[in-house]
Parts: sequence; structure tokens; C-alpha cells
Amino acid sequence: MVVLDHETIRSMVPGRFFRDHKGPINSLDFHPTDDVMVTVGDDDTIQMYRTSSGELIKTLYSKKYGCSCVTFTHASQAVLYASKDPKKDHALRYHSLYNNEYIRYFMGHTAQVVNVSMDAVTDEFLTASADGTVRLWDLRTPACNGVIRCATTPCVASDLQGLIFAAATDDGELKLYDARKYGQGPFIDFQVGSVDPGTGKRPRVTCAKFSPDGEGLLCVAGGTMYIIDAFKGDELMRINDAAGATGNNLEACWTPDNKCLLSGGADSRVHVWSAVNGSKVATWGARHAGIPSSVRWAPGMMLAASACTEGGCALWIPKAGGGQ
Repeated sequence: MVVLDHETIRSMVPGRFFRDHKGPINSLDFHPTDDVMVTVGDDDTIQMYRTSSGELIKTLYSKKYGCSCVTFTHASQAVLYASKDPKKDHALRYHSLYNNEYIRYFMGHTAQVVNVSMDAVTDEFLTASADGTVRLWDLRTPACNGVIRCATTPCVASDLQGLIFAAATDDGELKLYDARKYGQGPFIDFQVGSVDPGTGKRPRVTCAKFSPDGEGLLCVAGGTMYIIDAFKGDELMRINDAAGATGNNLEACWTPDNKCLLSGGADSRVHVWSAVNGSKVATWGARHAGIPSSVRWAPGMMLAASACTEGGCALWIPKAGGGQ
């Protein structure tokens, strides 16, 4: 496990900065065990990087369908991603990066897929779509294994132990399922956020991430970050950023030691908060040209990535002597 102190986190600087995309980067992912990262953008390209050296390994294209919501499978040379073109089939594509071939297509959604979550243990994965459904799949077969119908555009997340998954199925509503018994329905559901007096509704959850230890669930809703007890559904913490650094629909993530949260900001910077007491830990000094809408911390490494709406991607590392 990577253990990070606040001094090290405050010292983070861009070790590499890439401008290989010709438009916004809409998602990125690290492989859980190999030192590779992949990014996909609105320019219909897939960029694969070696994180240990910061080198671009290869560039692939998905010109016909576009690409978004990229997620590594268990193989470091294979990814899942959603179609981007709203006029196409809204399929998921299982793509071999090794030989640039599609292994399988997953058809069934009737609107844009907004979220893909790979099971940490099995070959199963989840998708959430603007068609108001969450679908359950297996990499080994193109047939959908199950459907959860939602009142609004949903959001899904799987825990890193492969035991449970969360589905945001309505405004401010989150349900937890046993990954092996999801057909029995959720074992708990709870509300996220406060009711807006003007609309009478709670904010929609647009990002959900389980903590690495599986005990907490990070939710972004209406520009506010919430930490939820992943077993009881109790709200443990609410992080409101009065400066507007956390924009609605931006991605947030955990650090590997469960102690901090990262998010892009409307000020084009990456911000870090304590998941223990909610205090601001750092605002990283280097600024993106656009809004860093995707952020991830590399599993088991002193390395984070942020990608922005202007096509730039930064790999962040501790400044020499920063953690001393």
C-alpha cells in the first residue's frame, strides 16, 4: 500500500505533460497492476502510455464510433470503452490494444453510456447509460446478464474486493447490491445530499467511487463531494467548496491509502482534500489549459494523472525532497 503524508501530496508536480489529443480528453484509466495508462478523447483516439517512463507507447483510433468511458480489463493490453457518436449504436467495445482488434461488442443500450465499472475479481462489468438503465455484462459473452431500471441517468461503481456495487438510480438515491445476488435487489438504499427548496429534489450523483479498503463510498453530486459509509449508508462527511473548485459532473477519486480525495477544479487546477476531516490539503500549482475533468491516482504508486477539456494530460509525481 502507498502511504502518503500531506507534505508529499503538497509537493506534487507534473513529471510529464502530454498534448497527444487534439481535443478534450473525456476519460483515462490506470491498469491495476501493470505500469500503463490509457486515455481517450473526443478526437476519437486512444493513447497508451508507460507510466514508469512517461513515454507514449502507441496511438490507436476509433474514428467510426468514437470513444469514451475507457476502462482496463484485467489484461494490460485490453480495454473496454463506450461509443461516443450519438447517432451510432451505443455499444461497448472490448478492444485489444496489442493487435488493434475488437474482441467483442456489447449491444443493448439505446443512449449514450456515461459510466463503465469493471469488477476487480471476475470478468463481469457494469455500464450506466442515459437511457435510464444499468446493465450487467460478462466479457466472455455479448449477452447482457441483467438490467436495473432507473428514474434518471444512473451512475455505477464496483468495490475493489468484488463483493458489492453501487447504483445511483434516481436524484440523490443510491442503492447497494451484493454482486453475486443482485437479482434479489439492493440490500440497502439511502439518500445523498439535501433537498433543493426550489426543485424539491436532491442532486443527481454523477460520480461514485469506493475507497480502496471498501469501507467508504465517495459520491459527487451537485458540485459537492460526499463520503458515505459503504455498509450502513450513513453520510460521514460533506465537502462543500465555496471557491467553486469542484464543478458539477467532474470526476473525483481516492488516494490509495484512503486518506485523501482528488478532484479537478473550475480554476483549471487539481485540488486535494482530507478524507479524514474534510480540510483542504493542497491545490497543485501547475494549471491545465482547460478544466481537469478526469483525475486518477495510480494503484500502488506515487503517481497521479489529470486530463483536461483542452486535450492536455499531466502525470504528477512528488517533487524531489518534497516528502522529506
